[in-house]
Amino acid sequence: MVRMKLKVIDRTVSVSLVVPVYKSMSTLPEFYARAQAALEQICDDWEIILVDDASPDQTWFAALALHEQDPRVKAIRFARNKGQQHATLCGISYACKRYVVTIDDDLQCFPEDLSLFIDQLQAGKHVVIGRIPMAEKQHSAWRNLASWLNQKLVSKVLGKPTDFGLSSYRAMSQQVAKQLARYQGSHPHIAAMLFNSVPLSMMANVTIRHAPRADGGPSTYTLRKMFKTLSFLIINYSLLPLRYVVIWGFMVSASSILFAIFVLLRTFLTDHVVPGWASLAILVSFLAGNILLALGVQGEYLGRLVENATHLSQFPIIEEHVD
Repeated sequence: MVRMKLKVIDRTVSVSLVVPVYKSMSTLPEFYARAQAALEQICDDWEIILVDDASPDQTWFAALALHEQDPRVKAIRFARNKGQQHATLCGISYACKRYVVTIDDDLQCFPEDLSLFIDQLQAGKHVVIGRIPMAEKQHSAWRNLASWLNQKLVSKVLGKPTDFGLSSYRAMSQQVAKQLARYQGSHPHIAAMLFNSVPLSMMANVTIRHAPRADGGPSTYTLRKMFKTLSFLIINYSLLPLRYVVIWGFMVSASSILFAIFVLLRTFLTDHVVPGWASLAILVSFLAGNILLALGVQGEYLGRLVENATHLSQFPIIEEHVD
């Protein structure tokens, strides 16, 4: 893991900083000031892309104010809330600089650590992901648990090394950003897309700092949103549910056959009276439940195929200021 902050020498590089924003009206000015200072230390050609995920407060007007103050700040607004993954991918599709960096708007990750990512990209890496040491994470217990589960699932589904950390603070080359921007599905998972786009030898981890939310409030990334993102990974980037259902169905079928053999042998070899409707109803209900479970998993896959085939647009953009 990389911890030491190296000096970026080549100021001819250019950087697009992609920021999904939601209910961050009070923190955007501070975020911009710190991000601007960090970018100015690295290069002369940079832009900040703010994607407002249909915030219910005045976040959009705060983003507009920054755009009017500095044209290098681009502001994009969603018509309805789509989630962090969609907002991030939308910002990536607008990015036009040599390096593209994604970071959250809550200032838990430090814009000042930006040079760590650029150093690795200049060294030849195509994807650099920030790794937050467990002891430094400032999330709640359930958020840490969900993050740990996400890391495990990515390792299982995509073969990610167990010691390779993930976070929403990441950087990539323009080549990789263009690959991600070509995605046309309804359920993006940025980490999965990165691991599918770049070999592990072209990826790097850098250890980054972590702080409490700048506004002092609770995270807007709720448990429901976290599990929704995990479902994108499990269902849209793997066949694990189908395969586990097949294994479960085989086990249930084998158990049912063994149970039937046991009942027949007991009937012919003993004087035991075969149980009546109660045991039969329990057995039928058990088997029917498993059948419905299997059909439900298959239905989820079919439903998402329909969503991918019928969605009107990739991003529900209602307003943008990018010039």
